[in-house]
Parts: sequence; C-alpha cells; structure tokens
Amino acid sequence: MNPINIEQFPLNKHCQILAWEEKGIIAIDKAAGILSHPNPTGKDHFKNLLLADYISEEECYKWKDSEGLDHFFYLCHRLDSPTSGIIIGTRDREIADQIKKKFGQRKINKTYHAVTHFNPEAKDGFWSDRLIEKRMNGKLRVVRGNGTNCETKVRFLQKKKGANYLRLVELKPLTGRTHQLRVQCMLRKMPIVGDKTYGDFRLNRKIKQESKLDRLCLHASSIEFTIIQRETEISFCVESPLPRIMGKILT
Repeated sequence: MNPINIEQFPLNKHCQILAWEEKGIIAIDKAAGILSHPNPTGKDHFKNLLLADYISEEECYKWKDSEGLDHFFYLCHRLDSPTSGIIIGTRDREIADQIKKKFGQRKINKTYHAVTHFNPEAKDGFWSDRLIEKRMNGKLRVVRGNGTNCETKVRFLQKKKGANYLRLVELKPLTGRTHQLRVQCMLRKMPIVGDKTYGDFRLNRKIKQESKLDRLCLHASSIEFTIIQRETEISFCVESPLPRIMGKILT
C-alpha cells in the first residue's frame, strides 16, 4: 500500500474526512446529494464521493498521485444519494472484506437521525417489516410484501411535536436494505421530511418555502465496529454531527 498525502486524496469538495486510522480505514462525512459511487450511466461524475476512476468489480476508486503511484479506496458499504453522514472505506482490500463481512453479519453498530412528521401513536421500540423491491415506471420502489425482513430499533428524541408537527428520531438499523428506514418511517405515518419518493409532498413543499430546505432529513450519525487484522484488534468509532438545517427546522 503506497503512502498517501491526505492533501492529494481526491475527495469531493462537498464532503470531509472525519477519521483516518493508521491501518487505512477512512470515515468520510458524505453530503446529501453526493453518490457513494458512480451511477451506471457514468454521468454527473462531479457528484461522486471521490473524483477518481471507479472499478465496479472491485468496489473501489483508483487514482494516481503526483509521482505516478497508484492508490485505491475500497468502499465497505454505501449510503443512498439523498442521505448524508458517515460512509466507511479503506485503502486495504483485506480490511475492506472484513468490514463488509461484519456488515453482513449485523456486527456493525449504526445510528441514524431523521426529522419526521409527528405521529402521536408511534412509540419507542423495535420495528420489523418484510419489504420487497419493485420497478414502477422504470424507477425502484420498496413496498411491504413477502420479502426480506427489515429490523430497526427506534427511539424518539422529542416526545412532543415541534414546529410543523415534526420531531427528531433516532434509528438503529439491524439490517441494511435499500430505502429501509425511509419506507419503515412512511409505513408508520411519520415520513421523513424531504423524502421525494415516500414522503408527505405537501409538507415538503411547505417546509421548503419556509426554510429553503431541499434535502432528505436522514443522517448517518455514528458507526462503531471491531475487526482483527494480523492478530491485532482494531476498534473504530466515529460520529458525525447533525446537519444544522435539520436542527433548524425543528425549532
């Protein structure tokens, strides 16, 4: 693994590095609207997490530094484009494979925060839904059905409704399915603010007019895990603060 100058790391200007571990694990704070990796069409490359070539088969970015040395950044998971917050990658393929395995085994502790519509009947606890993916008018949609079981621990950080009948919710997904948190919130009549697929479109328009908010209010706030690398235990924990606009619309 070639040494790297952090100043030459080709990070999208709308993102920032939260942590850089000596074994090569890197936590990036992804902005809403930025792609974890390029879309199949290859368009809008300026919206990618890194401004570098992407190798789909390896799930990694590749670039050369000013001295012509090759560098790699392996994605360990992904976030939907509208979701902001922590995304983990590493410069070491073996470590990346271990972290991916941990995700598959549900041994990664993840916490998200969302601003949702207020539903007085929703309570702290555990959500479990069987969801399936469908193509509707050429677009991916997730609905309730006889599909994969999706599980999430839920805690309401505001017991009373805030401005515009909103409140802040803590979500700890135990599974990591496509659009899982967005759909689970929608199914409980508390859609996430700014969701242009599963949201309350009238409420979205109202809040946008009042606050200029034009994003999904879902944020990956923390990730914690432990792996073993060459008989050495590596503990990794990182947090990302709630975006200011998400806090602003609650008051």
